[in-house]
Amino acid sequence: MKTFHLILLLIIPFYCFSQNQVTDLTFGKKIVMKSELLSDSVECWVRIPERLNQAKKDSVSLLVLLDGDEYFKIASDVAELYEWSDKMPLTVIVGLPSTVKSRYKYYTPTNIKNLSSEEDSILYSSTGNFGLFEASLSKEIIPQLENYLQVKFTEKTLFGHSNGGLGAMSFYISENQIFDKYIVASPAILWDNYFIQKNISSKLRNEALYLTLSNNGWDYSLESYDTLIGILEKTNKHFKFKLNEEESHSTNGLRTLLDGLIYVNNKNKKIQ
Repeated sequence: MKTFHLILLLIIPFYCFSQNQVTDLTFGKKIVMKSELLSDSVECWVRIPERLNQAKKDSVSLLVLLDGDEYFKIASDVAELYEWSDKMPLTVIVGLPSTVKSRYKYYTPTNIKNLSSEEDSILYSSTGNFGLFEASLSKEIIPQLENYLQVKFTEKTLFGHSNGGLGAMSFYISENQIFDKYIVASPAILWDNYFIQKNISSKLRNEALYLTLSNNGWDYSLESYDTLIGILEKTNKHFKFKLNEEESHSTNGLRTLLDGLIYVNNKNKKIQ
């Protein structure tokens, strides 16, 4: 009898819950574009603001997320709050999902060898294709998005963390200057014996750049960033470096995204 009562107690809640209406939530759009430059398809996760149809077509901003599958949802949620509180303009967000292979292939500015293992040798053999990735984003992906949404992005912001941060800094030192604002967390600047800091121009810059490093758990040493920070402080009046002492390498991307969006969109370039 006790067993019957126990079974009944387990079945009744399940039966009651099954009477509720359950549907899947959808979030954003997935657009797959053909890239002739990459000879491949590029998957884009796109956040389209609800007020886009009411906005002027030349007053919409773009935020591109490298490793977009990790940051797309949180970035979209934050944008809703920041737009509502006037901390950032109306913004289309494009997350570019990545894999280990694609991060090494497209976020790295040079091809280098790593023969420590057969697996690493294969992975590193495809490095150094940043130029193709940059060209595809500039000439194919962004123009197709503007055409699809019937807008002209007034300003473009790029976010990258770790290897994605290396990709973001590769965009920053490029002569093409696709982006107006950069949010970069713990970039892998040790790549190819500090390629980024060796190739950064002494030309004065105006693009906002928010760069961070963590100080809790595994991350790059602060000393390894000293030269790069020194160059950026001399060449860019809208550059800010912040040491996030309470963050680890894995959490620094999130903290940097939250603070960085406020910094690069604040006219006085201050964190509120």
